[in-house]
Amino acid sequence: MYKIGILITMIFLLISCNENIDIITDHESVIINNSLYNKTTTSNYTITEAILNENLLTLKISSSGCDGNSWKAVLIDANIVLESYPVQRNIKLSLENNEACLAFFEQEYTFDISNLKEGYSDIILNLEGWNTQIN
Repeated sequence: MYKIGILITMIFLLISCNENIDIITDHESVIINNSLYNKTTTSNYTITEAILNENLLTLKISSSGCDGNSWKAVLIDANIVLESYPVQRNIKLSLENNEACLAFFEQEYTFDISNLKEGYSDIILNLEGWNTQIN
């Protein structure tokens, strides 16, 4: 009887220790669309950090809102390769923020920029709202 009690207790502990861990490995790709790039406004957020790690560009932004959980961010390329060495591309972040609160929050978004390379080993990204070119 004692062994059955221990077995039931161990099963109960194993079942109750279910931990949900969400690992996000999918990163958004850049949308290459000149018309959308020209229509995109960048006045509803501030870029506080831009980090390039191989083909992944992580942008930290701040904006007003209630908690930032409903924000949707898209990185848009102008679909123009500027002829220089290395070549340059112009990009913008589009933020959909429908939160009507006065608090400020920060969020990070990571984008896969590999489709912008188009066979070039090096490119420079000119991100609107960021004062430094990203190489």
